[in-house]
Amino acid sequence: MAFNPSCEHCIAERVQAALNAEAPPAPCHRHAESDPKQTIRKELTQCQYCYKSKGSGVTLRSCAACEVDMYCSKACQKAAWKVHKTKCALNRKTNALPAQRMDALKALRTFTSKHRPTIAEGGLRALNVFADPARAERDILLIAVRPRADSIRPETAYFVTMLSVIPIESFATNKSHEMEMRGQLKQASDDQKRRGFAGAIFVVLFDTDGVMSNIAAVGFEKNVPGGLPPLIGATWEEWVTKRLNEGIVV
Repeated sequence: MAFNPSCEHCIAERVQAALNAEAPPAPCHRHAESDPKQTIRKELTQCQYCYKSKGSGVTLRSCAACEVDMYCSKACQKAAWKVHKTKCALNRKTNALPAQRMDALKALRTFTSKHRPTIAEGGLRALNVFADPARAERDILLIAVRPRADSIRPETAYFVTMLSVIPIESFATNKSHEMEMRGQLKQASDDQKRRGFAGAIFVVLFDTDGVMSNIAAVGFEKNVPGGLPPLIGATWEEWVTKRLNEGIVV
């Protein structure tokens, strides 16, 4: 039977087929288009208080309690504590998962970190917040992935099966979870506004096999006429999928 885009059953079948798609073998070598120095990724790895970049040679250390947020000094970590303490408690709760699930979550976090430049730009393109900044408060970019058991490189540890822009409440498991997500988003947005940005969006990477997620908060600037330059020869979905599935890090 031919696919009917107006049929809810057809759409549900296609989505389910995409989510269950088998991942092809993972590449075993660094992609030719990857930057060995990972310059852009290092520039986006910043102190969570003063926003000094790892790319400028600054040494960043993770919060000893949650092992997630990074700071360039004890002074910055102390100054950030009032804002960080809520997130820190949530991270510590997550870190108490059983060892096997914790290993899987660490792999997902590392995959997210490796591809942060692509995930950040993809989220901004998907939500088009430069044209509609308020959309950052309504929607998220959901990237569904499946683990690649044969991967020997962190940037190819997962395979994208689907990308979708959805309302926050559609991803949340219940009202309490929705309010928790909105609270985290407001905190991330306030952090970005403190440094002169317009706000923040959420990109959620969701492992459909392990049923776990990792959220990347992405700041966006004010007054960007026309938004980001158009991609050449690809939609944003195709561009993000290619980079993540082929392990292209920059």
